Amino acid sequence: MTSCLQRDWRYQPVQGSVETQIKWSRPREHARKGTEIPSTSSHEGVACLACKGPMEDAVTTCGHTFCQLCLPPPSLMGAQPSSRVLLCPLCKEKEKTEVLIAPMPLGLLGETYYKAHGEKIYFCENDAEFLCVFCQEGPTHQAHTVGFLDEAIHPYRDRLRSRLEALSMQRDEIEDIKSWEDQKIQVLLTRIESKKQQVEAAFERLQQDQRKQHCLLLARLTELEWQIWKERDEYISKVTEEVARLGVQVNELEEKCQQLASELLQDVRVNQSRCEMKTFVSPEAISPDLVKKIRNLHRKMVTLPEIMGTFSENLVCHLETDSGVITLDAQTTSRCLVLSEDRKSIRYTLQKQTLPDSPLRFEGLPAVLGSAGFSGRHRWQVEVQLGDRGSCTVRVAGEGVRRRGEQDLSTDKGVWAMIISHQQCWASTSTGTDLPLNDIPRSVAVALDYEAGQVTLLNTETHAPIFTFTASFSGKAFPFFAVWKKGSCLTLKG
Repeated sequence: MTSCLQRDWRYQPVQGSVETQIKWSRPREHARKGTEIPSTSSHEGVACLACKGPMEDAVTTCGHTFCQLCLPPPSLMGAQPSSRVLLCPLCKEKEKTEVLIAPMPLGLLGETYYKAHGEKIYFCENDAEFLCVFCQEGPTHQAHTVGFLDEAIHPYRDRLRSRLEALSMQRDEIEDIKSWEDQKIQVLLTRIESKKQQVEAAFERLQQDQRKQHCLLLARLTELEWQIWKERDEYISKVTEEVARLGVQVNELEEKCQQLASELLQDVRVNQSRCEMKTFVSPEAISPDLVKKIRNLHRKMVTLPEIMGTFSENLVCHLETDSGVITLDAQTTSRCLVLSEDRKSIRYTLQKQTLPDSPLRFEGLPAVLGSAGFSGRHRWQVEVQLGDRGSCTVRVAGEGVRRRGEQDLSTDKGVWAMIISHQQCWASTSTGTDLPLNDIPRSVAVALDYEAGQVTLLNTETHAPIFTFTASFSGKAFPFFAVWKKGSCLTLKG
């Protein structure tokens, strides 16, 4: 920008003070060579301190005399704050050597005056420096972009405000995201706490039922024990009474045997009747009814450990089995199958689908694999709908299952399957195993126990096991499904 002190201003001498003052005026249009300017007679023959030539239009500033054209513009001349006398270049250089002027002190943002010179502050955008009116006319900043401080700060403030707004928006967005994630975490924590309470309640009910059954069982055993003691006491009482009666008769007969013949014969008839043997029916120590009760309870007690063990195994299997949502793999879907958008269902079609080529896709067999392979314990459920003369296959297959040409549905080939049709079901053992079922299942569950090497197929309507394969896995095991004939479809549940 252009300074208020232009470089084309010149100095004219003004008389009337001890120290020569300088007033500003526009110079006459002239040059060193051209129009002549009369020189002051008092300075004739005196050489100019700047050009070393004859003095022309002599000007005295601070005791030193120069040609008017040799005198630098005011912007390059120093000023003494006490007298505001402009210093010529010689005095200015001397002052610089004697007094080191410190850089401009930076005050508050509201300060717009240069403290060193008492002038309004400028700002050099190229060097990012603060300048006064004298500094900004110096040769260092001649070609630079210089402006007033209060004007130069605007674009910087605007950029800072823009950045501030962007950062504030980013901060608000992050805080919103954090708030949303905190809410989700809180919801999950609430659900977990609810599930913990459900688990506590479920096992508390289970323990209560077990304690109740435990008490009932002990009570029945105690009751049977009391009945046994009671019948034992009754039995002992009856037997003791009979033994006592017979003892009395034995004593009487022993005395009769010691009597004289005349005495014994006098009461022979009476004694004969008293000595007749009475049939004694010995009572049973334990009644048949009590024996029956004991036997019934014994049968329950024999199976109790097995029932409790089965319950524990089922509970562990249920809790450790992953029943997460599984989907079907679009890359393996046969062209004869139509895959639903949610990848949970397939149906057979006579019109082959236009699908991208993939080495994973089944060709020749209307089959599809699950999207994920498993190890550990997993469980999934499918519903089956068969078309006319249709059938389907629910199975587990290894990673290396054949995908081209005809496929051997055999455990020897790494396939553990159940084939379902309208008429029958059979398991794909090495020799094939017919499954004599009363009803053809329409909903089947597959339970995989990788470590135990078992694949169990169950009827989900009755919860009854249909067949269990003994397997030897290598790599992950994948859910495997296939359907034949128009109208047949299969849907994953859960």
